Amino acid sequence: MYPAGTVLKLDFGTYFHYGVADGLGKVIHNSKKHLKVTEESYEEFAEGKDILVSDITSENPAQAAVNAKRYLGMPYHLIKSNCEHFARLAHGLDVESTQIQQYLLAALGAGVALKSDNTILKATGGAVALASLLTPTEESPFKNATVFGLVAAGIAILAS
Repeated sequence: MYPAGTVLKLDFGTYFHYGVADGLGKVIHNSKKHLKVTEESYEEFAEGKDILVSDITSENPAQAAVNAKRYLGMPYHLIKSNCEHFARLAHGLDVESTQIQQYLLAALGAGVALKSDNTILKATGGAVALASLLTPTEESPFKNATVFGLVAAGIAILAS
C-alpha cells in the first residue's frame, strides 16, 4: 500500500498516466477512459502495468490525498485538465502538464527546423526540439529549450 498523497504513474511508452494514492489501497486519478476524476483499486488503475512512483510531491502529501477526493467527478480534458494536471492540482503545485509542454515544444521546434530556409532558425528549431525531448519527465522543458535554442542560434550566427 502506498502512503496517502503518493503520486503514482503508469508507463504507456509515449506518455505517463498519473494518479494520487489515497493511503487506503485506492488511486484517485483523472481518467481518459471515464472522462472524469475517479477512484479505483490499484489493479483497476494499473490496467496490467507496473505501478511506478512519481517525483511529483509537495510538503504535505497526506493533504494532497484529501484534496484529490474533493475533485471526484471533475471532467477530463487532454489539454486543460488531464491526469498530470490533476496530480499537481491535488498537491497544490503549478497546474501544468510537462508532457504536453514537451510534445508541443518538440513539434514546434521540429516544424521550424524543417520548414525554414534560414540556417539560424533551422539550428534554433532543431535545438528546441531536441532539448524538449531530452528534458526529464515531470520537469518543464521551457528552460532547457530556451538555453539550447539560444546556444544553437549563437553558434549558427558565429559560423555564418
